[in-house]
Amino acid sequence: MLTWFSLRNWWWAASTRTGLSKTTPTACSLAVAERRRLLIAPDRLGSGPEVQLSPEEQHYLRRVLRLRCGDVVDVIDGCGHLWGAELREPHRLQLAAEPTMADGRDGVELGLAIALIRRGIDDVMRMACELGVDRIQPLQCDRCVPQAELKPDRWESILREAVEQCERLWMPELHAVTAFEPWLGSLEARVVAGVTRVDEEVPPLRQWLDDHPQPSGTTWLLVGPEGGWSSREATVMERNAVTPVQLGSTILRSSTAAVAGVVDLVRWREGQLNS
Repeated sequence: MLTWFSLRNWWWAASTRTGLSKTTPTACSLAVAERRRLLIAPDRLGSGPEVQLSPEEQHYLRRVLRLRCGDVVDVIDGCGHLWGAELREPHRLQLAAEPTMADGRDGVELGLAIALIRRGIDDVMRMACELGVDRIQPLQCDRCVPQAELKPDRWESILREAVEQCERLWMPELHAVTAFEPWLGSLEARVVAGVTRVDEEVPPLRQWLDDHPQPSGTTWLLVGPEGGWSSREATVMERNAVTPVQLGSTILRSSTAAVAGVVDLVRWREGQLNS
């Protein structure tokens, strides 16, 4: 069993061989200081190299990240660009002259359309962003409960934080809450429907994706409320050529189904891009 004393003796022996200080194991840090990211809207980045920070951004940089004047941070615009930046004053950043990273969107865009659910949609928003979803559409469905979460401002904040944390360059597009039927009727894209029930006649999402070539436009995953799709909504989906799929051999909560389905979509997209 390793003890503090054995670890200390190992450190002293290693430091003797390498010439490192013998003071304490913490004298040598294996962690590399990471450059934290700050998401700033594109319209605030086009007027010159200096960026005025909002009170919330000042609090984040100074109080949360503990940055001081002269420290550096990466700035992203949510549209595929990243700049190095220096904190010149508590309220001002100095951007590099040109972006240090630029990333175009992948050819296949992924969308998650999820019914308003009572609990868990905040986590769904965050994890969908981290996994790489491009569009998120909250839906009002027949069986949505009155107490369902409806917090668009909070969702926007969650997505911003997730983009900064997971180091993606594109901010997912969060659409306004809308009713299921008119949204589906106006959609010009290939659509799949995620279901939380087990049905032997319905193919698994992963199998259905593997059997279909790369589409144009956005591929959407539809996830209904905890009570499932109503018979009226099932008719609407059939009329709009939505393919029902299943996500496993067990019944899933809507929040679980959303994340599981997004994982399958992202894996499928990576396979399409690498083929």
